[in-house]
Amino acid sequence: MRFFEEVAQREDRNDREIVLYPEGLFYKAYERSAFVCVSRISSFVPSKKRVRYLGRDLVSIGFPVSALAKYFPDAPRPQENEPVVIALSEPIDPVAAETWKAALPLKERMPRGGRRAALQARQRAAELGAEAVEVNALPVGSRSRAAEVVAESAAVRRQEEVSGSEEVAGVSAGRKSRVRGFRAANDPALSPRIALRVPSALSMRRERETKAERILRLIRDYRLEAATPVECVLFIADLKKEVDGYL
Repeated sequence: MRFFEEVAQREDRNDREIVLYPEGLFYKAYERSAFVCVSRISSFVPSKKRVRYLGRDLVSIGFPVSALAKYFPDAPRPQENEPVVIALSEPIDPVAAETWKAALPLKERMPRGGRRAALQARQRAAELGAEAVEVNALPVGSRSRAAEVVAESAAVRRQEEVSGSEEVAGVSAGRKSRVRGFRAANDPALSPRIALRVPSALSMRRERETKAERILRLIRDYRLEAATPVECVLFIADLKKEVDGYL
């Protein structure tokens, strides 16, 4: 029997207990157990997701393994890879549990590659912010043209995300090349007055950020408190790819 099938069958019969399942560094409670945790124990944030092979939604809450004694001081001693079962003095109201579950919003499944895209979006935002700082450092007479360059660069980057790559227009015949990053800021023909100032400053900034600092920045920017255990595992897997590729 698959895991969620077992969980659903047990919770459909559950009337007087909280069942906590160990999942990595977290405990998770499902369905009626989750309802009791939210209504009687603490203001946990529930998450409702669609389980396709069950053909139904499951709601769950989670908390770190280290917090078990905080929320359940009388819980039995945990056994390795076994759920923790806590008996209740009062029965669970199944109607109230179903009403509570029905009122929760369904969490949409993030498409494949969505987490990586979100991470790349944060990186691009940081780069655009760095470029804005460099533009503000230029003399007043050069800032208007610099702002145009930044806008053109952002437009090129957005277009590349859709098409994957774009050939540079306006260069001599037979010398078309792929655009990567900020095209306008690196093309002296487009910005003869500031091309030597804006890109050089940005290049220095990027060079100053070591590979280790890049990895640390990715870790620092990750919103761990808002992520589910599965999302944390996927983030660690993506981070490992970054480490293997850069260090």
